[in-house]
Formats: sequence, C-alpha cells, structure tokens
Amino acid sequence: MLLIFAINFFLIFSIDSNASMSISESYFGYFRPYLVEYYFSEIISSLIVLNIFLFRYQKIQLLILKIVVLIMIFGLFNFFDERSLIQSLTDLGLTYFIISFILIYLSHRAISKDKSIIDSSNRLR
Repeated sequence: MLLIFAINFFLIFSIDSNASMSISESYFGYFRPYLVEYYFSEIISSLIVLNIFLFRYQKIQLLILKIVVLIMIFGLFNFFDERSLIQSLTDLGLTYFIISFILIYLSHRAISKDKSIIDSSNRLR
C-alpha cells in the first residue's frame, strides 16, 4: 500500500491538473462526480494513507481497497474514452493502472490472510 501511495503522490506533483482531461460526460451524464474528475490521484492517495493507518480494522481496510478499485476502474474508463484504442494501449499511463491493480490485489490478499489468521487465533482462545 505504501508503494501505491508513493506512485500516486508522484503523480500529484508530476501531472498538471487540466480540465480538458476529465472523465467524459458519456459515462456520468448530468451527475458527474467532480471530485473524482479533477482530483483522481489525490483521492486515491488519501484513501491509501488512511488505509495504512487502519491496520487494526481489517474489514474497513478491505472496504477501502474495494472503493479504490472502483475509482481506478472509472479512471481506466476515462483513459480509454478520451483517445483511440491504439493510442491508449501504447501510452505509458496504462502501466500506472496495471501496476496499481497488481499492488491493490497483493494488498487485498495480504490483508485477507492476516484477517483469517487473526480469526483462527480468536477461535482457539
């Protein structure tokens, strides 16, 4: 999770927040979530930092990771919506999504294993 935070924190300062590079109206129509639209990396970074400090509450951590995955899926729709498929597949930004999804999966699996170990030790008491 710390690696996901580092990647998103780097993106906050390296990419200029441009209004023309926003989530298309075709997905959200009238009710577009402006926070996700303009502050994609900031929202994910803050959720991951919150998730790191909630190490005692595994259920909440898993829920936050699921929310981050949903936000990432909307970002992936945005990534493929604003340009052609060939241009999107050759763009370096696609590696961000691939690496993030892999790291989120590994975090989810590790938290689930920890949760199952804690639950099994609670049954033994």
